[in-house]
Amino acid sequence: MPSKQAVSSLGSLLAVLGLAGVATAQPTAPGGSAGPALNVVLRFGVGFVILAVLGAAAAAIGPTYTTNAVREIQDDPGGAIGWGVLVGILVPIGLVLLALTIIGALVSIPGLLLIGILSLVGTGITAVWVGNSVIGDDGTVSATDGVAGGLLLAVPFAIPVVGSLLLNLITLVGLGVVGRGLYENWTD
Repeated sequence: MPSKQAVSSLGSLLAVLGLAGVATAQPTAPGGSAGPALNVVLRFGVGFVILAVLGAAAAAIGPTYTTNAVREIQDDPGGAIGWGVLVGILVPIGLVLLALTIIGALVSIPGLLLIGILSLVGTGITAVWVGNSVIGDDGTVSATDGVAGGLLLAVPFAIPVVGSLLLNLITLVGLGVVGRGLYENWTD
C-alpha cells in the first residue's frame, strides 16, 4: 500500500495540473455569460456537493460494506480497475448492441439502469477510498473520508473535458469493486 505522503503528494500534483488544465481550457472569445473563473468555481462547487454527498452516504449507510470495499481496492487495485472496465465499459456496450433486437431491449433497459445505480454506489466508494487514502488512519472509513474524497475529486470535475474523462477513469475503480461483489454474490 502506498504511503499517505505519496498519495498526498500525488493529490497535490493533480490539483496543480488540474488548475493548469482549467486555465488552458478556458474559451478566449469574448461574450460569454459568466467569467471563466465563475464557471470553474461553479463546476468545482457542484462536483464537490455531488461527490461529497455520494461518499458520505456510502460511508453512513453501509459502513461495513464501504470499509470492506475500500480495503479490497487497497489490496487489489488492478483487479478493481479490470472489473471497472468490464462493468463500466464492456457490459454497457454489449447491452446497447443487445438492445438492437426487440427481445434484447427488454433485457438491456433494466441492465443499463442497474449499471447506472452501480455507478452511483461505485462513485461513492471511490470518494471514500480517495479520502481514506489521504486522511484515514485506523482502517475504518467514515463520512469524513467521503467528504474529503469529494473535495479531492472535485478538482478534476472542474476541468471541462479532460477532467470528466479523468474522473470517469478514477471512478471505474469503485464501480469495479461493486460490480465484482454483485457478480460474486450472484454466482454463489
